[in-house]
Amino acid sequence: MTLLQEADRRIVSERLAAIERPVRLLFFTQTIGAPESTLVTRQILDEVASLNDKVSVEEVNFVLEKDRAAAYGIEDIPAIVLLRNDADTRMRFLGAPSGYEFASFIDAVVLAGTNDSGLSVATRESLSARLKDPLDILVFVTPTCPHCPKAVTLAHRLAVESPLVRATCVEATEFMELSRRYRVNGVPKTVVVNHDVELLGALPEDEFVEGILRGSGQDQSTSDTQ
Repeated sequence: MTLLQEADRRIVSERLAAIERPVRLLFFTQTIGAPESTLVTRQILDEVASLNDKVSVEEVNFVLEKDRAAAYGIEDIPAIVLLRNDADTRMRFLGAPSGYEFASFIDAVVLAGTNDSGLSVATRESLSARLKDPLDILVFVTPTCPHCPKAVTLAHRLAVESPLVRATCVEATEFMELSRRYRVNGVPKTVVVNHDVELLGALPEDEFVEGILRGSGQDQSTSDTQ
């Protein structure tokens, strides 16, 4: 049984046609005691990989390969790490990328398989001039939120653009403890975990980036002198 209807498969296949470089999806799971969502996650990954020969899936046992999980900052399952030519794109998914988040997952796969973050010239210049310290970004979402994919994809674009950014899409209802820790009462909610930054809603690119940089205490001199 497939998750995607034939019409959806055609649309996804057309989107994946933009991929230029091999994309490997590291799927972190475990054999015993895995959440039910791991089965759905694996099926989603397999179906997407079947639509483009540049996309592959590698299963990583979260229990038996702890060092590898730690190397990618994976602390729970199911989790997905996207690699481009074996290099970490710093894009992550925690939880099944289902519902509206399937769109942001496809966007992430395409981002991993190309060289362009898709960010504006102004954003790229701002990141280059002002971003000095690592940012660990979490974007909390739910499968029924139509506005969440915009926030997720923006965060992922930042990760692709800058080696100092790691961005993770977190399915809030699957990881309630994490949601409580960061006081998630609505989605999308973006949090920079190593700084006191919280952004609510699907913001335009310039507001999203400015909120993250200013809240994270990054150098503001470039923007302030313009």
